[in-house]
Amino acid sequence: MSGDGTIDLARLAGAYSHRGEEGAVPRAAQAAAAARLGPGMLAVDVGGGGGRHAAVFASRGAQALVVDRSPEMAGAARNAGVPVVIGDGAALPVGDGAADLVYFHLSIHHGPAGAWIAEAARIVRPGGLVWVWTLSREHLRTSFLARWFPRVAALDEARFPDPDDLAAAMRRTGLVDVQQEGATEEVRRSAGAWMEAVRAGFVSTLHLLDPAEVEAGLAAFVAAHPDADEPVVYSLGFRRVSATRPSLPS
Repeated sequence: MSGDGTIDLARLAGAYSHRGEEGAVPRAAQAAAAARLGPGMLAVDVGGGGGRHAAVFASRGAQALVVDRSPEMAGAARNAGVPVVIGDGAALPVGDGAADLVYFHLSIHHGPAGAWIAEAARIVRPGGLVWVWTLSREHLRTSFLARWFPRVAALDEARFPDPDDLAAAMRRTGLVDVQQEGATEEVRRSAGAWMEAVRAGFVSTLHLLDPAEVEAGLAAFVAAHPDADEPVVYSLGFRRVSATRPSLPS
């Protein structure tokens, strides 16, 4: 999902296979376990893309629903057998208190984050979880992309909400037991594969760079890594912000 008018959603969807992120499934499994998902329960993945997180929730017997405003992403989820609705995170097509888990994985920055958190708080049931994975502030300043494309760090710091601000937004909506946790994922791929991913626009911030910036960054990368088969290794720094809707008095 994207709220940035200059992000090409069709292009981003086409580049999704370049994302990697092998840790995405374990991160979804962590949320599913925390929510104790099982048969008869509902998990809503906001900005869920091709549905790989929702598939984790469905594997536990829960009903999983992807809400994404990209028709291309929605089509990919549908083709994978995941129920999907084309919709916006600020107006989720789910009734009040209906969801056991409301999940965001690298989607909250397409916000506005505050409105999306408020919607998540509306649809989550008493005792249910709102679970957000975003990127840490340190990662945004030191990412592998920012090494080659100097404007990326500033763009990402402006686009991605501070995890502390997300936590504050959760508290304002009445959610409780707000927690944060860091996680790191190591990504390994060939230099050539990384260049293909960049040219495909596998990260939405790349769409905000002009073509000359992209070519200059790639030229610098090739100068440092002339062998397309050379493995390159870098880290992704995640931050989890989660909270619970208070249970009803017994």
